[in-house]
This record gives sequence, structure tokens and C-alpha cells, in this order.
Amino acid sequence: MTDLPDARDHAAPCRPTVSCTADIAAPGTLEFEAGLLATGSSEQTRTWSYPFLLKQTLSKLLQIQIASNGFTTIHGLAPAQYLDNVDAGAKLHLRDQGDVLPSLAVTALVSVPTFDRDGYLRIYDGFLTGHASKDVAWLHVDWNVGLNVWRLDGAPIAQGFTALALSTSLPPPFSIAVEGYGFTDAAPIAPRDAGLRAALGTTARPWLVFDVGADVGFFPSTRAYSAFVGMTIIPVVWWRS
Repeated sequence: MTDLPDARDHAAPCRPTVSCTADIAAPGTLEFEAGLLATGSSEQTRTWSYPFLLKQTLSKLLQIQIASNGFTTIHGLAPAQYLDNVDAGAKLHLRDQGDVLPSLAVTALVSVPTFDRDGYLRIYDGFLTGHASKDVAWLHVDWNVGLNVWRLDGAPIAQGFTALALSTSLPPPFSIAVEGYGFTDAAPIAPRDAGLRAALGTTARPWLVFDVGADVGFFPSTRAYSAFVGMTIIPVVWWRS
């Protein structure tokens, strides 16, 4: 039976870090993540985007995901406005963490282009990510390793990446996270990128989390800085196990 969220329901945010937890919400839970991301580079380019992630957990093993960078505006030498690709796929939660071994999961997504607009490159892409998560005393660790395959519809280009996020609770309702991440070069589609990110989270309710933060890029021509705000919410629980 459909139910509103309560103290039994705990959101498992993938935002605002690059890496995502290996854990998923309880079966029947619908989660929605959304935010605002602003980035800038030394090439005098500024980008505003409104990413979102929709997650529906079907079982302890399987979660369906739909995501996008959303409506994107680019200011600079080559200005553009467009609705970015829509990604869809599944996350398989392989195991819960134990005394020694971490939680493990794998996510596979296919990215489909949207509408024709000037400055928007319409290509099909694929993303595969492995997740490992572990609580070590007061510290929570999320480590991701993945492969992005750009331009599946012609002359594919592979890009590897990894991200390691460390987070811990502060006096309630706050938490803090620090993350390092890196992407290999996949020019001309996706240049190399790396950086260090910090974020502050607020758990207003177990089912409602807000976050704000920023990062510094190691390759300023790609990304000199980013700033972001966002939230994760469980709007409804379709059924309970």
C-alpha cells in the first residue's frame, strides 16, 4: 500500500559527490535527487546545470535509475542552452557490508540524447560503475571505479575514472564529506578532469537531506571550480517489505 515517508525511511544520497554509495534504499522506496551546479574554467567558460537523479528500489538486489545533467546553460566563447542527455539503467546491490568486507554494487546506464540545439553534441553513451562502501569506526568510505564509453553510435572513446569520498557525522543534523576524483582524457568528447571536493550535509528528516559544497579542479582549462546545492528526498513509499 502506498505510504508517506516516516522515520523508518532513510535516504541514500548519491549527490553531491562524484562517487555514489554501494547501498540502496529499502524495496518500494522512491528517491529523488536534484540540485544546481555551477562550474567555471580558465577558458572563461561558465556552466550552469540542474542535475537530477530518480531512483526506484525494486528489491534488495535491484534499483532502477533515471538521471540527467538537466537543463544546461553555457556562457563564454561558445554559448549554448540545451537539455542534456537522459541516462537510464540499473544498480545491482551485490552485498551488505560486514565486519571486514564492504558493501558492493554495480551500476550500468545508457545515455540517450535529447533535442537538437546549437552547441549540443547529440551522442549515445554508456556508463559502468563499481561501488564499494564501508563504515570504519566514525568514518564512512565510498570508493567508485568506472568506465565511461562516449559516442557508442560511432568511433567510441573510453574514459576511466575513480573517486574516493570520506564522510562523517557532525553534531546532528549535520555531516561533512571530502572527496578526491579523477577522469582520464577522452578528448574531444570529455577532457581529463580531477579535483578535490568538500560538502556539508543536513539531514532535516531521515527521508530528507540537503547539501551544499564546492570543489577545486586540478586542470583549470577543464574545470577550475564548482559550487553546488541540492537535496535528496523520499516523496513516497509504494510498498514496504
